[in-house]
Amino acid sequence: MPLKLNLRSWGGAALWALLLMSLVVLPAIAKNKDYNDKKFDKYRDPNLFGTVVTSRAAASSIEVPYEPLDAVEVTIQETKQKAVTDSQGVFSFTVEKPGQYTLFIQKAGVGMVTKTVTIPKGRGQRAMVTVILNPGMTPASSLGGPGLQGVRTPVNPGTAYICLAAKAGQGAPAGSSTSYNQMPVTTTQSYAQMMLLGRGNPFGAANTSASAPLPPSIGSAKDMMNASLNQGSTFSVHPNSLMMLNGDSPGNPNYTQLSSQPFWAAFNASGTRLYISTSDKMIQIYDASNNNTLLTSIPTGGIVTDLRLSQNGNYIIAPVMSASPSVILIDPVNNAPQRSIVLPRMRTGEAGQPRAAVINRESTRMFVCLGTASSGEVVAVDMYTGIPENVLPVGANPCGMELSPDGRFLYVANSGAGDVSVIDAWTFQEMGRIRVGVNPQRIAITPDGSKVFVTNKGSDNVTVLNGQNQAPIATIPVGKGPVGIACSSDGSKVFVACTGSGNISILDGHTGGVLNTTSPIPQSTPWGVAVCP
Repeated sequence: MPLKLNLRSWGGAALWALLLMSLVVLPAIAKNKDYNDKKFDKYRDPNLFGTVVTSRAAASSIEVPYEPLDAVEVTIQETKQKAVTDSQGVFSFTVEKPGQYTLFIQKAGVGMVTKTVTIPKGRGQRAMVTVILNPGMTPASSLGGPGLQGVRTPVNPGTAYICLAAKAGQGAPAGSSTSYNQMPVTTTQSYAQMMLLGRGNPFGAANTSASAPLPPSIGSAKDMMNASLNQGSTFSVHPNSLMMLNGDSPGNPNYTQLSSQPFWAAFNASGTRLYISTSDKMIQIYDASNNNTLLTSIPTGGIVTDLRLSQNGNYIIAPVMSASPSVILIDPVNNAPQRSIVLPRMRTGEAGQPRAAVINRESTRMFVCLGTASSGEVVAVDMYTGIPENVLPVGANPCGMELSPDGRFLYVANSGAGDVSVIDAWTFQEMGRIRVGVNPQRIAITPDGSKVFVTNKGSDNVTVLNGQNQAPIATIPVGKGPVGIACSSDGSKVFVACTGSGNISILDGHTGGVLNTTSPIPQSTPWGVAVCP
């Protein structure tokens, strides 16, 4: 008798069986899949990358780069995640939340150091850092002595340190002009000065060997400042000096005589070390916590056109004007040159000279402005390889450059064009150009990014821009030939060095008004300004 199946009843039973399986098995599968996705997600998309390097034992010059360091243990303090560098010195993490994190980097027999890194908000955002670990290094937070980044022992926080160079004629090279805002005769040396200054030659920059020594400061320091109180005072200051000016009491400055003409200045993050570029092609490093004692000097091979601390405090940046233009990066922990990045020729084929350089907060990209009297461009350099990755044309003869505190906007003062280029630093696209005064030179931005100050050397004023929409807010008259400018760390004061009139204008960082103007400083030209944090 043939077997007969009731398809209707069989189909019904099978349907019920499948339904029961879905109720039991599918949730288990889904749960397991969810578990596996969470388990492996952290391995899929690392968002914190870094490289640990160390000095080559045979390094004898700034041209020798660092080499990668393997088997270094890296720990994130906040999440307790650990990683070990590979043979290329590379490590990576996947961090769930954006924000600021502290890395502890250590290797037995070498040393230990800390580094702060910020992961930006937004989908797909990453952070990349470079860490220098040399034998004997220890975490900055564990040290009580001065001089290391992160150790805050400043002597006079908020005090402006101003470089006083000699006026034109005081050791100026043969053939250079001594009159203010007059183009110098084009000798090799004076042409370099012209490139450095934008135009004019308010001081004899390159050589002090012919400079006759002048007497040291005499009289009361109080007589130096506040013209309204000391119109009839007589005094003398050595032209190669460093002036310490307290913005709250500018009538009582202090002075330190230097061995050569100072031009630009910068502090480390803690305010304990002061870096000054000089006319003898050196960067001098002073102990600001110990009566400005000279600690050491670093040869640069050319004229340093700017000095600044990087936003993350990891580098002192020094663009160098020479036959082989470059940017020297100084490690503010050991006060030694870390590396030198040689710059390319401009797209026009000209050997443009660097006027300023900045590094983004992640230490992944450096921006350098190059220029001649008729052209200018900004070069984006990969910090890991030192290779230029992009070029953007700007106005003629760019002299100053600054990056907004959030790292978004890059401002470039185009001296020859009389405007400021505003660049989106994330996309590396020029957003527009803003007309300012004549011969803009240097830029300072308040710590909150709300205001941008531009010195206009040719029109004797300072242009103030809105840091949010880049619109001009005000034009402030100051002394003649303003060049150097710096903001206090709280944003309350802006110090302007006026090269032509030889005085300092102190502006209100909130309102833009003039708070004080000092008397002219005889025989000296105020140039670079740095404010102790």
